[in-house]
Amino acid sequence: MTGTTGAAPSTNEQPNARTTGALNRAVHRYRSAGFATRLFVHGRAFLSDLVQVERFVPRNGFIVDLGCGHGLFACLLREASATRRVLGIDLDPRKIAVARGAIRDTQWLRFEVGDITRDPLPHCDAVTIVDVLYLLSFDDQERVLRNAASALGEGGPLVVKAQERRADPRYALTYLQEMVTVSLGFTRGGGERFYFPSRAEALAMFERAGFVVEVSEMSGRVYTDVIYLARKAPARP
Repeated sequence: MTGTTGAAPSTNEQPNARTTGALNRAVHRYRSAGFATRLFVHGRAFLSDLVQVERFVPRNGFIVDLGCGHGLFACLLREASATRRVLGIDLDPRKIAVARGAIRDTQWLRFEVGDITRDPLPHCDAVTIVDVLYLLSFDDQERVLRNAASALGEGGPLVVKAQERRADPRYALTYLQEMVTVSLGFTRGGGERFYFPSRAEALAMFERAGFVVEVSEMSGRVYTDVIYLARKAPARP
């Protein structure tokens, strides 16, 4: 089943005091990090519209954030709901070191180095992936989705923020920004190219990985961002 969301919150809604305050607290956790890291975290908080993504994540339970980077979105998830337990996983040990430096509530928020394409994930209530998949080959993107499916029970949610390849001027801007962040060393991966799927390619990938998926448009964005709202499909007999 594919399509656009119906009952999901409108992405045109203004962030409320809860989510805005949570993002500010999450950013404040990095006040002791180096200048370049603080600059990147502040830029990501401003440019990525993470509060829109957070609204689709369950308020309770154990959440695994794949490709967490410096851990900003994982910190936001925890700041926005005290009833979430959050684990962030990333391949880059330097970013995980920064993320661990932002931790206050180590019982409920932690970070680990891991390969999200191959390392088995712990069973969890939801999985999130934010601005990560385009750095991986299409085969590895599907491996990540299958890995997420293996960690979820039937109906378990997977929330993915990603960028689509489109015949749209915003796609050129999307690609240019990622070239800049990779060349500056803020983002690892991608090599000489990025792997942005079209919507049809992305939906097919989710379905092959064992999900039913809908799409929430992030209208008003200057990039080709969308949120894929997926749930693990029932096992086939």
